[in-house]
Amino acid sequence: MPLQLTASIGVAEAFTSMSGAHALMRAADNALYQAKAEGRNRPMCWSPPPPPKLAAE
Repeated sequence: MPLQLTASIGVAEAFTSMSGAHALMRAADNALYQAKAEGRNRPMCWSPPPPPKLAAE
């Protein structure tokens, strides 16, 4: 009987604004769960949220 494997992978880039390794791991974990939610068997890169708009913009 053939064995079929799939992989969902979460990737995150470290930013100086992150509070430490725990924040980096949390970002990668969020990307992993996003990959699973979008159909599994795929890599997903975490992106930081965009900065808030200023009132003058």
